[in-house]
Amino acid sequence: MRELILDGASWRTQDDVYDAFFRAVGAPAWHGRNFNALRDSIATGSINAIDLPYRLLIKNYDLIGENAKQMAAEFANLIREIASEGYPVQIRTENSNGAKPY
Repeated sequence: MRELILDGASWRTQDDVYDAFFRAVGAPAWHGRNFNALRDSIATGSINAIDLPYRLLIKNYDLIGENAKQMAAEFANLIREIASEGYPVQIRTENSNGAKPY
């Protein structure tokens, strides 16, 4: 399974989370910035340059800024929800020391 690495160290806003994911999957400029659009592009496919299967790794999770932390957690939960529906996607989070935050 392909692993896509997102580095949370510089995330300060919700847009930083979206931007990192969009870069990782090669999303088009017109991609919506909401969870319905994310769900559609991940589960349905044929929107981003990289389609499933893949594993997302968010590194430096403990360094994510306060204004982006909740968005990052909700994004990780969305990916887990999509995976629980049978889609071949995974997500892992890792702190700057290599430990898993949850």
